[in-house]
Amino acid sequence: MLKSAGILLILLSGAGLGYSKSRELTFREKNLRIFLQMLTFLKGEIRCGNLSLPEAFRETAGKLPEMYGELLREIAGRLKQSPGHPLGDIFRQCSGKTLRELPLSKEELELISSLGGRLGYLDREMQLRQLELCEEETLRLLENLRKEMPEKKKIYQSLGIMGGILLAVLLW
Repeated sequence: MLKSAGILLILLSGAGLGYSKSRELTFREKNLRIFLQMLTFLKGEIRCGNLSLPEAFRETAGKLPEMYGELLREIAGRLKQSPGHPLGDIFRQCSGKTLRELPLSKEELELISSLGGRLGYLDREMQLRQLELCEEETLRLLENLRKEMPEKKKIYQSLGIMGGILLAVLLW
C-alpha cells in the first residue's frame, strides 16, 4: 500500500515537473510581450510627450505590471540621484537585480539589459530609432519562441511523464 502511494507520487511529480517547465515557456512569452509593450510606451512618451528619459521611465512605469514598472521606477530614481552615471550601467544593474527571477533566456535578458546602453547618450530621434530596433529584435525573439513553443511544451510534458514512469518502474 505504502509502496503504491510512493509510486503514484513519483508519477505525479514527474508529470508536474514537465508541466512546470512547459508553463515556463508561456511565462517567457508573456514577459517578452510586456517588454514589447514597455518599448511602445517609451516611444510614445519620448515622441508625443517630449519627455526626458527619467520622466519617460517614470510615466511608463505606472502603465506596466509589477516587475517592469518596478524596474523603470528604480532606474528613474537612480538617474535622478546620480546624474553623472551612464544610463547603460544603471539599466544593466537594475535589470539584473529586478528581472533575475523571471524565466527568460540569456539572449532575452541581454536584450533587455542592453536597452539602457542604447538610449543613454543619444538625441531624441536616435533614441526613438534605437527603441524601434529593440522592438524589432524583441518581435523576432517572440516569433521564434512562438514557433518552437508547441513542440517544446509537448516534449517537456512527455519527458516529465516518461521520467516519472521510468522512476516508478525502477523502484517497483
